Amino acid sequence: MISMRLHVLGSGSCIFNQKDRLPASYILETDQHNILIDTGTGITQNIPESEIAVEDIDVVINTHRHPDHVSDLIPFIQNKVVESIYYSRNEGDLSIYGPEGHGRYVKNRIESEMDDSLEGINKNFPFNLEVRDLTEEISLADLNIGFCETEHGSDDFPCLAIKIETESQKVVFTGDTDYFESLIDFSKGADMVVADCSMPDEKKVEGHMTPSECFELAESSNTETLVLSHLYPEAEDISVKNVDSFSGNVVKAKDLIDISI
Repeated sequence: MISMRLHVLGSGSCIFNQKDRLPASYILETDQHNILIDTGTGITQNIPESEIAVEDIDVVINTHRHPDHVSDLIPFIQNKVVESIYYSRNEGDLSIYGPEGHGRYVKNRIESEMDDSLEGINKNFPFNLEVRDLTEEISLADLNIGFCETEHGSDDFPCLAIKIETESQKVVFTGDTDYFESLIDFSKGADMVVADCSMPDEKKVEGHMTPSECFELAESSNTETLVLSHLYPEAEDISVKNVDSFSGNVVKAKDLIDISI
């Protein structure tokens, strides 16, 4: 059976004074792939602290283009380039996926921040860099990557929830989103849902979920393990003990914890 393991790089939000939480970001480790979910501000500093070598990350998925989810994408690419130039590292290929318009966005950032081009990188370095919009389900060697649009921001700013499935396991990352009914079907039967739980119930904000909404999502979709993440400072006191509305396992995420799936 193909195994999966979640490495939490960041469990926080865009707020700078969360000294123990970087913005929400994860590595999903499978038998053949290491998938980096979101590349927000500062998360690259936690990759070396994880059990996954940066050169072994071969897929990056950005759920949307708010800075706390995408700021460190170009530093991640630049690291591969510099490792190849100065240290003769045999960097592996990298595929980058994101919502509509992501390919154009990444190419523009490469040109403006690295004074290079996607074509130039692929020509001059011993690895292939692929950038694609998520417009259909993607099949890799041992898994499928699916998506649905979430309720976070305006219609012309697409935000995605992501599901990653093998023959026997399914993990869902809600991305940033409010609670909506279709997310239940998208998450149905998941072994794990990593959920946006930004604020406590009494401080509900539009575009994000509260603990009660996360519990409802997990219970209705028959999820085995719910991971509460993307926590704002107000959410620090959220308790996961004695949860009556969800019968599965609940984990309140912390930076640099690992969770077997």
